Amino acid sequence: MIKFFRITFILTYILLVPGCSFVASRVVPLNDIKSPTGNFEVGTQMFYWIDENREELFTDIEDDKRELIVQVWYPSNKEDIHKNNYTLFGMTFSGNSKSITPINNKAPWMDHSSQRTESIIEKFKVPKFIAKAIDRVDTDSYLNLEPIEEESFPIIIFSHGFEGFRAQNTTQIQELVSNGYIVFSLDHTYDAVLTILPDGRKISAAEQYCYGCESEEFYEVFTPQINTRIADMIFLINQIEKMKSGAIESNLSNIMDVNKLGIFGHSFGGGTSLAVTIIDPRIKSCLSLDGWYVPIHPDVYNQGLSTPFLHLGQVAWDEEINYEILDKIFELNEGIGYKLSLKGAHHYDFTDSPHLSRFSSTFKLSSDLESEEILEVTNTTVVGFFDTHLKSKESNWLDKIKSTGNTIIKKFNSNDE
Repeated sequence: MIKFFRITFILTYILLVPGCSFVASRVVPLNDIKSPTGNFEVGTQMFYWIDENREELFTDIEDDKRELIVQVWYPSNKEDIHKNNYTLFGMTFSGNSKSITPINNKAPWMDHSSQRTESIIEKFKVPKFIAKAIDRVDTDSYLNLEPIEEESFPIIIFSHGFEGFRAQNTTQIQELVSNGYIVFSLDHTYDAVLTILPDGRKISAAEQYCYGCESEEFYEVFTPQINTRIADMIFLINQIEKMKSGAIESNLSNIMDVNKLGIFGHSFGGGTSLAVTIIDPRIKSCLSLDGWYVPIHPDVYNQGLSTPFLHLGQVAWDEEINYEILDKIFELNEGIGYKLSLKGAHHYDFTDSPHLSRFSSTFKLSSDLESEEILEVTNTTVVGFFDTHLKSKESNWLDKIKSTGNTIIKKFNSNDE
């Protein structure tokens, strides 16, 4: 008992005394990103692209074009991991795009972590000692690893949540890639928690809010934002097609199957993913993790949907209209639809957050559900859904979800319940 109180006193001192946040960040228990279970190793590259056809919505700078940081994860060979283990970053240029290609280092979960600390503290209300520990979070992705050459893989694009970041669902991204997918994600500039451009510019979230206001005012604020996000994803798809055609030089062009394109996202990214799917027929399947659908204008979602669509989220939102809109979307859906509700789950359970620390729930960054349960439901759903609807692969993923006994499953436009 004396030992317990001594440890408690020391930890309390470390966490409360000014100037000790660095020390605390070294002792706080943070986990690495969960290792993927598939057969492929995970390579990753980063790109800096400018959309020359689009003026930047969030600035008044004349002729300011939309700038985006994009990351891709792709299947690689195990034997290539330890080759050419350089520590320097190389850069290659092609037209108005810059491919940022560090060579064969383990990729950090969050790049420029020391520069992101203040933004994380402010936006997610976590203590400084937690934010400073993020630089220790490891992944199983390797920078500029050589891609598999013998196969062709479906492509999935990811859209992060409001004030999130491109790697916030690395757990699901790595799991997909290890099971034979290529995944692209980007920071929605001015909507991500912090975007850091290659020249060092740091761009914070624009903080344009309108909660509790009348619908007309709400859409005045959020329609331009979701339209910008939609345009980001369509631009990304266009860039992927240019990579495939050779218009953008890439060592991924031979392994990309652009005819098998899926999309998923979390929160505002889930709503973005659904809206893009309704608008762009190139997308063949859509998955939303606790999606926020309120910003989607009725003129968009009333068009209906014929693409396979899955929603996985918490049982109920505080904002009741969100699920009212979701139910309307399912009513209009002419294709296959799934609504999965994980009992006891919170909004951030459907990101990397609950898997990083047992303290996540203390700071309201996850529920009290066990990380392993959340992981099993989320990863099984994400991989199983895309396997079924992008690869036409026989899968018993729904049976696996049912066996956990904690997920409410509704399947639409099918005789299966």
